[in-house]
Amino acid sequence: MDANNLKYYLLLQSIEGIGPATFQNLLENYKNPKAVFEATFDELEKIPRLNQRIINEILRAKDKLDEMEKILQQLYNRNIKVITKHDKSYPFVLNKISNAPSLLYLSRYLPNGKTFGIIGTRDASQYGKEQAYKFASELARNGFIIVSGYAKGIDTAAHHGAVDNNQLTIAVLPTGILKFRLHEELKQSADKFSSQAILLSEFFPLSEWSLANALLRNRITAMLSDYLLVIEAADSGGTLSTVEYATQYNKKVFILKGINSIMNEKINSLGAVTINNISELLNQLDR
Repeated sequence: MDANNLKYYLLLQSIEGIGPATFQNLLENYKNPKAVFEATFDELEKIPRLNQRIINEILRAKDKLDEMEKILQQLYNRNIKVITKHDKSYPFVLNKISNAPSLLYLSRYLPNGKTFGIIGTRDASQYGKEQAYKFASELARNGFIIVSGYAKGIDTAAHHGAVDNNQLTIAVLPTGILKFRLHEELKQSADKFSSQAILLSEFFPLSEWSLANALLRNRITAMLSDYLLVIEAADSGGTLSTVEYATQYNKKVFILKGINSIMNEKINSLGAVTINNISELLNQLDR
């Protein structure tokens, strides 16, 4: 898609309160994002999910077109791919999500291959991080692309295990892609991470971290994973939400035995299979 059209996609996405469902709703009512900004207040008022504040933001937004062009230039300078739901390169699997992202930002296109999601808490124990690294390493050596949500703790350890074993890893960001920063734990493997990691974000490129973004990101992590492994769940619901998405999408979920959390019982009740080691895990896979 040419830059002139893309800047209107970015402009629409930049408006606070327009998430994936509202974005898609607008595109279904107008042939393209540019047409949204040519609509009148009365026309926009008829669109479901739009309140007066969002409508006023849409009507004022054209003043930010120059800013969108600058952001697009930054993306191109970093060789970041910007794809829409209508592009051939859009991951087919994500179309199965009811509120699939209308835009994706990628450091490179997603490869073909079996994927394994490894997830857990940001506030992981040292043992949990060691296990995440170990399982990611073993799964990478068995040819899996490791998927995780690029949070500190379990996610970072999983990405680290993948790149240290020369396998690709998909980091599903909870921020805009231009806000990506390398975690301290990965700096010793910075070159490998740069060459082996695929950064993916559905958020406006300058979006900061938020709880809403982190929870929304979880459905992408779940859908991109052929299998999902919980290493260490916290008492909060982030890990649980990814498991709920995975079971909704009929993905097989595993949980490592030995790290207790009040969430474990709930995760097990959703159908997660408890495993003790990598051999048990590999024996459970449909390969």
